[in-house]
Amino acid sequence: MYVDNGQCFIIHRVYCFLIVICPGRLLSVKVPSCITMRTPNRVRLENEAPNLFHGFNELMKYYYKPGALDRRYKELMAVTASVATRCVPCLANHANNAISAGATREEVLEAAAIGVEFGGGPSFVTVRDNLLGFLDEIEAAR
Repeated sequence: MYVDNGQCFIIHRVYCFLIVICPGRLLSVKVPSCITMRTPNRVRLENEAPNLFHGFNELMKYYYKPGALDRRYKELMAVTASVATRCVPCLANHANNAISAGATREEVLEAAAIGVEFGGGPSFVTVRDNLLGFLDEIEAAR
């Protein structure tokens, strides 16, 4: 929980951010990260909705298996799709996966630019407000 001299409190969770209110100001604070929350959320979904979880997991395994495109290119395409659809948790996950598969920061940003082409202004805002911070977190963790 975010605390600022004991006077702030959480009012709402949005994606991987908490909206925290403090006297005289409203803050949006990253916690711990979409990537960090992915594993506990997956475990919970698997326990509560195993058919949904396993069905989707099999689909993902099939599409991300080795083929004509290597994992790096598939993850860069997923970054593009995440931006175009404005899926912030997807963007965090696929940016991380792309970097892990050998993509550079510049390649991830270029893939995001193609997503902005398809998604327009709202996709630009998704990139502006999220992607650079995600890339900074990913690089700091390596």
